Amino acid sequence: MKTIATTLLGVMAILFILAARFKPAYPPLAWLEAFSEAALIGGLADWFAVVALFRHPAGVPLPHTAIVPKNKDRIAVQLGIFVEQNFLTPSNIAARLRGLDLAEHLLRWFAVPANARKLFGGARALLPRLLDAVDDAEVRAIVRRVVVEEVEQLDVARAAGSLLAIVTADGAHQRVLARILPVVARWVDGQRAEIKRRFAKRSLLTPAFVDAYIVNKFVDGMIDLIGEIAQTPDHPIRRELDAYVRELIVRLHEDPETAAQAARLKTAIVQGSELDQLVAAGWNALRARLERLPTAAADAEPSSSRLAEIAAKIARGMLDDPAVVERLNERICAAAESVLARFQQQFSLLITEVVQRWDADEVTDKIESELGPDLQFIRLNGSLVGGAAGVVLHAALVAGGAA
Repeated sequence: MKTIATTLLGVMAILFILAARFKPAYPPLAWLEAFSEAALIGGLADWFAVVALFRHPAGVPLPHTAIVPKNKDRIAVQLGIFVEQNFLTPSNIAARLRGLDLAEHLLRWFAVPANARKLFGGARALLPRLLDAVDDAEVRAIVRRVVVEEVEQLDVARAAGSLLAIVTADGAHQRVLARILPVVARWVDGQRAEIKRRFAKRSLLTPAFVDAYIVNKFVDGMIDLIGEIAQTPDHPIRRELDAYVRELIVRLHEDPETAAQAARLKTAIVQGSELDQLVAAGWNALRARLERLPTAAADAEPSSSRLAEIAAKIARGMLDDPAVVERLNERICAAAESVLARFQQQFSLLITEVVQRWDADEVTDKIESELGPDLQFIRLNGSLVGGAAGVVLHAALVAGGAA
């Protein structure tokens, strides 16, 4: 198209010269002269306008030319903002996702057991690569930072009080106590020899058999008391425990000193090395478990196939209930809207940064290659419309007797 537009401009120049040369001998050529002259002017004007967008016409650095290269960074910013505000909006994306009915497509794909097996197999094969790419120190640092941020925002005293209130609301603490007390009784019974040794050290004047008798009676009495507490839900000691827990809940919720102690404990945990050790141990255990997953899954291939069949069956069951599919679609859309609302500006910045990193000549070539045919049609239209305008003006002059 560029060649055609330039050729047309040249043809108009030749026709203008020929018409002007032979018009005295052939007066009707005045019409051709008017057409070609106006077409030449219109074509040149539009050539200048088109070229000025991308470079200096004829290499002359005139003001307000080479507009695209000079304003590349501003164009990049405006392009990013335009895409962010007109395309990557949560409402636009959600509307598009609703039209796609992703939930049904995903469920139909997952309803085929072979597809489910492929998914599980792919995840199993990908897991070692993902673990190899992970920097343990970075993961531990991220986990620690997240834990610290969450703990620092937490009202430890109130949270502990609320947790205790939940645990004690249905008597769960008493059931736990009933399970722990028999263990305590067995432990006390197993410590008879140690208790006798320590008692003998402090009772030098009594014979050993007396010490043994006293210790056995004491231990037996302790075991009986522990058993009685465990078997009697309304035991006075249990009631005392209830009263203490209720009092502790109130103090955790309302007592400033208790809250201050909890805050000091929180600070000690956050600043102490024990948190680093806990995070490291947790991540190491999780990583070891994940590293064993591919081998364990490969050894249990029949189980994996069965799992894929179960997953496919669940997907088919969900497909049979339109309400479930609709809810799943809504959740997908809500998740997409949430993610986009959070990262919408980041997408805009990405577009801006990518375009700003482009070389000015590269940007010019990209835009010109995309708009090239339309721009050359502008040049063609400029010549043709200009020529038509020239004929109209010449006709007006003829009608007015001026030509």
